[in-house]
Amino acid sequence: MKMLVRKEDDPLEVQLTGEGLLNIIDLANRDSCSFVATDDLAKVYSDGSFEVLGRMDNSDLRGCSLLSV
Repeated sequence: MKMLVRKEDDPLEVQLTGEGLLNIIDLANRDSCSFVATDDLAKVYSDGSFEVLGRMDNSDLRGCSLLSV
């Protein structure tokens, strides 16, 4: 997996490190979609690790954490 961040106001401006909206590339996937652009705000560090900071304002809520128990 490779994590990248993109600017909120320019989706074509992608950086290897820094803060922005999280893009995920599955480098091992060859037979289906290997790229996901999320509305998650994240910080990607130079060692390849990343931290999710939250969701972009007014984006749809998604994920397993929304299931009621």
